[in-house]
Amino acid sequence: MFFSIFFPLAAILLTASLVALARRILQLPGRHLPLPPGPRARWFGTVKLPKEYQWLTYARWKDVYGDLIYVRVLGNPILVLNTAEAVTDLFEKRSARYSSRPTRSMVTELMGWDWLFSTMPYGPTWRKHRACFQQHFNVNALGGFKPIILREAHTLLHNLIMDDSALFHHVRRSAAAIVMMLSYGHQIAPEGDLYVTIADKALAGLAQAGIFGTYLVDYLSCLKYIPAWFPGAAFQRQAFEWRHMNRMMRDLPFEKVKREMTAGKAVPCFVTEQLDRLFTAASKAASEPALEGEDLVKNVAAIAYAAGADTTVSAILSFFLAVQVWPEVQTKAQRQIDAVVGPDRLPSFDDREDLPAIDCIVWECLRWNPVTPLGLARHVGEDDEYRGYRIPKGTTIVPNVWAILHDEKMYPEPLRFNPDRFADEEQNAALGINDLPNAAFGFGRRMCPGRALAFETIWITIVTTLAVFNISKAKDEHGNIIEPDIQFTPTLLSHPRPFCCVIALRSEKARSLVMQTLDR
Repeated sequence: MFFSIFFPLAAILLTASLVALARRILQLPGRHLPLPPGPRARWFGTVKLPKEYQWLTYARWKDVYGDLIYVRVLGNPILVLNTAEAVTDLFEKRSARYSSRPTRSMVTELMGWDWLFSTMPYGPTWRKHRACFQQHFNVNALGGFKPIILREAHTLLHNLIMDDSALFHHVRRSAAAIVMMLSYGHQIAPEGDLYVTIADKALAGLAQAGIFGTYLVDYLSCLKYIPAWFPGAAFQRQAFEWRHMNRMMRDLPFEKVKREMTAGKAVPCFVTEQLDRLFTAASKAASEPALEGEDLVKNVAAIAYAAGADTTVSAILSFFLAVQVWPEVQTKAQRQIDAVVGPDRLPSFDDREDLPAIDCIVWECLRWNPVTPLGLARHVGEDDEYRGYRIPKGTTIVPNVWAILHDEKMYPEPLRFNPDRFADEEQNAALGINDLPNAAFGFGRRMCPGRALAFETIWITIVTTLAVFNISKAKDEHGNIIEPDIQFTPTLLSHPRPFCCVIALRSEKARSLVMQTLDR
């Protein structure tokens, strides 16, 4: 009796479900449109993606499939955008649909980077964090930041005079020192710092796991429930270790500033400014400052380090690598610096308008090897149509920043480091080539809000370095020139791989000028 009733009922329910699903599909906009082209799927409808240097593979696929490449991996639809036109059309002209982020099980849920507003979905929480950041780190505040930036540029010069073999350490320390002072009022020692070490370890984990799909759990979010002791769950144990580091990165320097404020010893900075506002608002309301407000300040302070340090480090190291291979860039820039600044002082921010060659070098450093070659993925929350193709709801959109900034039509000889490509703006505009590489900072509503600070930091570092040093290729023990290997790391945050070079003082006068800065 039970079976005679159950099976007909199940058949009716199944038929009704299929009819409802069919109606829903028929009502979808663009239901008749094809998906964008892409490589043929293999097993279970999945495309095998490269594990390293994905941006290079996607750039090669552009010649086969075009600037829109659609793939599915374990049921997850992914659309790669290989041109500035496609990115502009979707991320800027349709920003209301394309400004959110996909859920990243490994990075946000397991590793704990949910406080990083560059990974947050578009919405009120993201807006609060971005607004808080922009209150302090905006273009109008740059004037107050420049003395700190200049001081650390001079410290870098001094450190390179003392030991030019530790270039990578000195550059990273300099970038970290600027952000730590602006965010926490904390002066780090020349040899390094506990807080910087913790942050670097946390960011190294983010760089390794940050590209969407690096870990299987990004595609199969149910795997996040597998316990760490389970066979094959090494990603859980790794995520736990990285989570610990990123929480320390966020919490420890913030708590230090709070203790210093209580003792009346805090140096004015982002955290003190924001906490003073919270306490003032709380006293007027006769209540304690909201924990949510403190968490917001804590998050944004750490975000400033995470966002600022790696961009500047990558661009500055790219500069040291590139001028070895293209020494004419160094010669031309030094000629301009010598003519404008002279031999009796070091360059300053006041010289910028008279040193256009340095602007061009900075832009080329950002273009030649963008620190985020794949940008940060977006998420489309509703079905859409573009160029006659259907983009399904839930698709992860990946901007191939490397391909955009190495488009031969826009940037002739894209692999060559050539700052002169940006020198003649009128001619470039007439020919439709060599746009400034703003893509290095993101797109639309999610463009990096700290880009002006990053540019100024890179600019003063490069101009003071060129004023003081000659950079050239190293030699081995037999006097043979060591040709630098132009290689970059295959991670979300991409840097030049270790290389050697000679960093020699241009004159004893240059040494004296650097040493004088230590007495100020």
